[in-house]
Amino acid sequence: MISLPILETSQIGAARRRALQEAETIGLAEDDRDRLALVVTEAGTNLLRHATGGEILLCPHQGKSTAGMDVIALDDGPGLPNVEAAMADGFTTAGEGERSLGSGLGAMARMSDGLDIYSDSRGTTLTVNIGKTGRAARGPMETAGLIVPKPSFDAGGDIHGIRKDGGATMIMLMDVLGHGPTAAKDAETGLAAFLAAKGKSLEDTEIFVADAMAGSRGAASLIVELPHGSDRLRALGLGNIKGEIISADGSRHGIPSSPGIVGASTRRPRVTEHAWGKGAMLLLTTDGLKGGERFPEPSALFYRDVLTIAATLYKRRRRGSDDSGVVIARARQ
Repeated sequence: MISLPILETSQIGAARRRALQEAETIGLAEDDRDRLALVVTEAGTNLLRHATGGEILLCPHQGKSTAGMDVIALDDGPGLPNVEAAMADGFTTAGEGERSLGSGLGAMARMSDGLDIYSDSRGTTLTVNIGKTGRAARGPMETAGLIVPKPSFDAGGDIHGIRKDGGATMIMLMDVLGHGPTAAKDAETGLAAFLAAKGKSLEDTEIFVADAMAGSRGAASLIVELPHGSDRLRALGLGNIKGEIISADGSRHGIPSSPGIVGASTRRPRVTEHAWGKGAMLLLTTDGLKGGERFPEPSALFYRDVLTIAATLYKRRRRGSDDSGVVIARARQ
């Protein structure tokens, strides 16, 4: 995930150029690149015109037969008074004499392959998809992960992995000790082990990852097995990754982790089991994000697209002094 501040006009052009550079690297089609340039420009313009500046996140996706990019625009307010009205062509909150690049959100929606927005008095999150990101449009589980390195770093030790194993989805969020390229290298080792353990049980997956991390600087991790249906969620956590389950009725409860360091601890963490059913949501965060107990997000946020939820939690909970990692998974109704 690439974080680009938008605090003055020249940074809009810089964001557009970086987006096109990344798009060419992943082989995004020319038509998609044209649409991407317009979306990034419009999003950046809106951040300066209608808010007090903000941040654009670029998330390139490259697979064997897919190439796409998620563009996320984030600000701290004042928010949109009426999201539906803002989506209409020609809508603008610009003052008299100010020119808009296009028709705002309505134009971006037409240029994109998917758009979602959440807004309240604390700010707005806009997520736009260009091309094919590989995210499943259907299936038993909606998932999204967002990893942003510590400010001034291009890489960090937070990493996540998602894999489907038969009748369950397995998710790992890991936070390697430290920052920068060395931490990122260790994190990639942990992710490779997690993916290579496809088909193995939760317990064997944890052992596979721990063995791969032996001799590294160590990490915290939480590995969760989500059943495709109403059943019991199973989890194995070591260290300070925070896990939380929000049930369909709005009730919340945490997922405990054992003390220790992945790759250094000799004691195996204990498996915990939790209720899991249709409409339930899993939130995983590293310690680069604050807990949400003091200022809980409105329940309306958790009905948005899972990437929008992840980006909003990142924006509102990040500490700004560490890598930030958040993963969201929601069982489809």
